[in-house]
Amino acid sequence: CSYVLGRVDALRKKITSVGKQHASVCAKSLTKREAEERLTEGRKELEEVFQRGQNAIEDLINVAKALRSMPVVDPHIPTLCLVGSPNVGKSSLVRILSTGKPEVCSYPFTTRGILMGHIVSNHERFQVTDTPGLLTRHDDDRNNIERLTLAVLSYMPIAVLYVHDLSEDCGTKVADQYITYKHIKERFGDRLWIDVVSKCDLLDRATPSRFDDAADDGVDDELRRYREFGPEDAIRVSVQSQIGTRELKQRVHHLLTSQRARIKADGGDNEEAVGEVR
Repeated sequence: CSYVLGRVDALRKKITSVGKQHASVCAKSLTKREAEERLTEGRKELEEVFQRGQNAIEDLINVAKALRSMPVVDPHIPTLCLVGSPNVGKSSLVRILSTGKPEVCSYPFTTRGILMGHIVSNHERFQVTDTPGLLTRHDDDRNNIERLTLAVLSYMPIAVLYVHDLSEDCGTKVADQYITYKHIKERFGDRLWIDVVSKCDLLDRATPSRFDDAADDGVDDELRRYREFGPEDAIRVSVQSQIGTRELKQRVHHLLTSQRARIKADGGDNEEAVGEVR
């Protein structure tokens, strides 16, 4: 962006310089006809200068279009961030919680960017963002799509709604979801947090894959419990059957109200810090 702005500014300076030169020449004309001829020459050269630098203007327009398409997040408004493995049902939950209308498909990485929506609850306005799914791998091996999710978690004042699919309809094994969840929870556990087990209508007829026999003896009780129930206090939800959606909306409202209080408290601390620096 700075490179494009630099090119546009160089073009501006060139046009200004050429314009001043021809304005000075026109001012020295002895007759009206001579002034008009010099004015015509000046306009022609200005047009040529602009044509040579037109690519910079086109690039700037493209940058502006890209910026307009990017989500705008107000850091002063409580924001709910949906996180989880690919295709666990985050986008479907965004659709029932907010005004956001992300694409909902049955393949990984449907969400390839940060999608924003808004929640209006009890006359209060909140933000909600759908993030790309996280695969079970080291952060250094993550692609740029996954890194968008980590950037939101790292730098935005958000509350987390972490989505789990114990039916494995998402295509990610429960064991892998557990590993990713533990990593994210340990790293960002200071955030206000809700866990949701999605697609709960599929659990009765689904048979999640078992761990490898060689490793099954080493599975701890916490991991076994996760396979059956998900995290402690997780809400079971089915968008298709509307199971748990009312409780989810109530919990989300309470979470974001708490997030509003946290944002105000953090804002006050920041103002005090600024005052001390001054």
